[in-house]
Amino acid sequence: MVALFVRVTTVKMFGFMKKSSVDKEREKEEKEKKKKEKKEKKDRKRNSTTSEELARLEEAKKGLFWRSNGAKGMDTSVTASESNDSLSSSSDAPGVYTTTAKVEISKTVKVPPRTQPKPQKPRGILKGRSNYGPEIPNQGVRGNLDDTVTVEENTYENEVMSGKELEMRQKRDEEAREARKRSVKSMIREIDQTSMDAGDDIDIDIGKGSITQRSFTAALAASDGPPPLPVTDPPRESEVTAQQLPQIEIALEPGEKSYENIDLQLPNVAPPRCPKPREIHLKRQPAGDYGFILRRGTVLQRDGDDTTEQKRRVIFAEPGPKNLGTGLLPGDRLIEVDGFNVEGASREDIIVHIRKSGASVSLKVQPIPELSELSLRSGLEGEDVEIQESSVSSGTLKRSGSMRIRNKQAKSEEQLATEKAWLSAERVWLVHKGGFAAARLQRISDGGDEGEGKCRVKLDFGGEIVDVEEDDVEKVLMRLCSKCNPPQYDRVEDLASLRYLNESSVLHTLRQRYGSNLIHSYGGSTLLIVNPMHPLSIYSENVIQMFRGCKQEDMPPHVYAIAQIAYRTMQDKRQDQSIVFLGRSGSGKTTNARHVLHYYTLAAASPSSQSILNADKLNSLFTVLDAFGSSRTIMNTSATRYVQLTSLDFDQSGQIAGASVQVLMLEKSRVARRPEGEPTFHVFYQMLAGIDSTLRKDLQLENLNEPNLFMTPLQRTEDRQRAQQAWAKIMHSMTSLLMSQSEINSLVAIMAAIYHLGVAGVTKGPNQKNQFARPGAAQRAAHCLGCSAEELSRNVFQATQTLQTKSSFRGTPDKSPSRSVDTLSGIECLEGFVIGLYSEVFSALLSLINRSLSSNARTLSSILLLDPPGFQNPFSCGRQGGASFEDLCHNYLQERLQLLFHEKVFTSEQDLYAQENIDCDFELLTSSPAPMVSLFDKASSQALVRSPNPRDSREADERGLLWILDEEAILQGSTEESFVQRLIQNLGDRQETKESLLRRNGAHSFTINHFQGTNPVTYSVKGWLRLCRENPVSRGVSSFLQDSQREEVRGLFCSVRGSVGGAVSGSIVGMEGTSSLRRTASMRRTFTTGTASLKRRSLCVQVKFQADSIIDTIRRSQAHFIHCVLPQNNAGLCDLKNALTPAGGSSTDDIMMNIPLVRAQLRGSEVLEAIRIHRHVVVFISVPTSQ
Repeated sequence: MVALFVRVTTVKMFGFMKKSSVDKEREKEEKEKKKKEKKEKKDRKRNSTTSEELARLEEAKKGLFWRSNGAKGMDTSVTASESNDSLSSSSDAPGVYTTTAKVEISKTVKVPPRTQPKPQKPRGILKGRSNYGPEIPNQGVRGNLDDTVTVEENTYENEVMSGKELEMRQKRDEEAREARKRSVKSMIREIDQTSMDAGDDIDIDIGKGSITQRSFTAALAASDGPPPLPVTDPPRESEVTAQQLPQIEIALEPGEKSYENIDLQLPNVAPPRCPKPREIHLKRQPAGDYGFILRRGTVLQRDGDDTTEQKRRVIFAEPGPKNLGTGLLPGDRLIEVDGFNVEGASREDIIVHIRKSGASVSLKVQPIPELSELSLRSGLEGEDVEIQESSVSSGTLKRSGSMRIRNKQAKSEEQLATEKAWLSAERVWLVHKGGFAAARLQRISDGGDEGEGKCRVKLDFGGEIVDVEEDDVEKVLMRLCSKCNPPQYDRVEDLASLRYLNESSVLHTLRQRYGSNLIHSYGGSTLLIVNPMHPLSIYSENVIQMFRGCKQEDMPPHVYAIAQIAYRTMQDKRQDQSIVFLGRSGSGKTTNARHVLHYYTLAAASPSSQSILNADKLNSLFTVLDAFGSSRTIMNTSATRYVQLTSLDFDQSGQIAGASVQVLMLEKSRVARRPEGEPTFHVFYQMLAGIDSTLRKDLQLENLNEPNLFMTPLQRTEDRQRAQQAWAKIMHSMTSLLMSQSEINSLVAIMAAIYHLGVAGVTKGPNQKNQFARPGAAQRAAHCLGCSAEELSRNVFQATQTLQTKSSFRGTPDKSPSRSVDTLSGIECLEGFVIGLYSEVFSALLSLINRSLSSNARTLSSILLLDPPGFQNPFSCGRQGGASFEDLCHNYLQERLQLLFHEKVFTSEQDLYAQENIDCDFELLTSSPAPMVSLFDKASSQALVRSPNPRDSREADERGLLWILDEEAILQGSTEESFVQRLIQNLGDRQETKESLLRRNGAHSFTINHFQGTNPVTYSVKGWLRLCRENPVSRGVSSFLQDSQREEVRGLFCSVRGSVGGAVSGSIVGMEGTSSLRRTASMRRTFTTGTASLKRRSLCVQVKFQADSIIDTIRRSQAHFIHCVLPQNNAGLCDLKNALTPAGGSSTDDIMMNIPLVRAQLRGSEVLEAIRIHRHVVVFISVPTSQ
């Protein structure tokens, strides 16, 4: 085996020829280039290369590092990387772990012929005429000035001419001798470290001397011309060996390193800590009972190996509604009754045994793990602190926080010795690609070459020893190995109280708590909730009573705690509050939002408010909205396809006086254009399966076997049975929301018409005019809508409305002609009409809901709950086609909310420190979601001053993705390919890398690195331009329904207000709300004045205006953030998984928590940085001037 060692460096060029006059711009560029080179030399050592080494380097480059120019029809077996075309040494980079691997050839790599791209303008220092053209200087130098070999040869000639060649050679020989004494650390700079992201697999087998490279290839052109641009072909797996490739070192960031042939296991999940059992003695009450109730429940138990989980049925003994002082707590599991063990007995047998008791009964109970923190809290140093039984016997946690500190006991000698032994063992986390492993730090002495500059860790599992080769051991400890916390911090309830705050310790604590079903954790001022993927018995009226009226220090982490904090802050400051839910799709945002609303209906209820918003009306509200606005997706069994803003208005006494619901960005296009493999909204399948016989006959829904363009009725018997039960629940919920039967029938009739229109279809008539393919189905649809078939056909295919001529954002009128119905295809006309029908149905439904929640009471302040759709990345669940435009809109809103979180937590705190002249003793956060948000919605300057520099004009005219898409949708002749090309040209980097926010991924797709590069999403733009052009057929649907011959339909849509705007991807619904909702006016102004009014029919730009209105609303309130965490990619499908898994079964195929997935979410949401700032934050108290 031939091993070729390469040492690459950058040699500074000296120009000794007489300079000619150059313009100012070139001199400026040369100064910047020299300054950059000087900075690089300070950061790392540079070694000069000899002529022999240069020849070897060129041979290696020709053998492996070839970069294709992306010409069509080329068959490449080695794809292009997204690295920079430069050479550097990364062995001396601080904190980077390097591994040396000898590489062998296993098969021949076929390299197709290369094409010469158009050369770029060189920036060399040699003057004269160039081979490229008369304007580029070149003074008789042969070859390409940008080629590395030519640059090195010219530099060597300059050294000889200056007399410094001997001095430079001696220096090079000395540096070469020093380099040979140590391990080889030279590497090829063309292998850009940015292409080795956390999602790539780079398998290094040191024993076999081979490297298997996945998801990236290092490519560099071997021709004399400038390096061509990278291509974006799909990555392929290739194997290269040492006969063609020199021995290199591959540097990986912490979290990307994978250790081959080493079993790196996560620490075992410790058994749940439960408070000790309690003896409760209860006396028989005058009513004949003992003041408690028995309830069946299911407890999820997980084993320590992180692969097995089981469901166990238990019996709970909990206090009754009016007997909170019994000493029982919510979640108490019944163990014994009068000394008799009843753990395996049924509820009926236990009741029989209790009835045999006399005047008193003795119960032995123990809390379940998920509610253990109601009586067992963690102290300031992670120790367990039991809350006194007397403090919680009243059924509340008030004033229990101070007792945690007051009852703190000194540590025993044994505890101190154990803690000292732990700290002296130097326990660390070894971070790797799959997670982290517990280890003990060992150091090798400096004596001998073998142990110089190495760090050794011994794994706890298996006892294997892993060597870390690095000069600076301390920086390795800071980045690669993080200190472990003592065991008492494993389940600490506030991550800010960890002794050693690092990423692995946070992940370890979250995982240990999750293993005990403790899904809530404080992260400083925020709350983290991990989707349990199973129903937990932690939400009940008794638990709400425990949190009611408490302060923050009294409450363990729970979603009820954030609700109580916001409510108490609103009462103290008389300021509007908001609770924002952030997270990916399937992480549980909607479920937690419902728990918060349920808390307020009980904690802030009054006899008068029960008629406005009670538990029954709240459940009815969620049932109706879930049916009409949710759908099953590839990531979630019931994904919310709209943004919901729920406002609760409170009076002077802090009781609910009114409520309203607003809906934005409804994905109405799903009713006509479903994503591949996904159904439409739930309500259609439930209606077709559960509608009563009388209404079914009236709406002519007896035959459901005909093919339909928009939906397919359920086929399986069990699915139809569940749909029938859901429809019955919807009918009951509509009645609870005070909807009349005629209003309900009107909504159902329009949905039935949508079904019939899907059966009717579209075809071409004798005169090549669009008409219905099945006239019988069209007649049935006309009957449901209250019109004739001819009138229906005329409104669908022969509408006279046209789009208004739009103005360009450069200030000049758009010369493109109006788009009339005649230019639409038949299917586009039908889709537009159906989308307009469902838009009116949803608008009417929200108006009826707000009518039942409104009141004329005087309000003082409000609490706003924002529940947006989760972040969408279909590729994570197996979809290869790419994300849709609706996914882009939802992801954009998540980025806007993350930027708001960044401003509230980081920017505002730093500004406050600056205003008070306080030195920040914490590290300032340099990254921000602002560049990503600007990528989406940056608007070009309206008053652009012409600049003689075309580069300035280009930067000033840059605009975001939504604006570019809007203009491409208006321009004639534009295609999806031209949109992607313009997008990359305006927003893409000249040299695409892993850190690039935007990367081209083909002619019809591109990739965006969301959440600061932690979640790249590939979007497919097929059909985007058609989707963003407003369909004129949709505009006439409102007046069409108001002229219906059905009296109930006409009366409903003449009485309710329509939605604002007409965006396919959303509109604001429910603006009428209550008169006390001050946010309504601001939202309405956003869409009816200024630029928004001019662009109200610009469907894609409307998304930005709606996001602006949401952000402005939250900014005017004090925001509380809840981060919902996805433990697995398929956690949103847990309902489907649980339905297929037996109650007593176990699952060994899935792990409990996907550590790389959770780690990416923490990094993208900046949770760890927020906790660090919270630990050092200074509390600022506003004192009135009079005091």
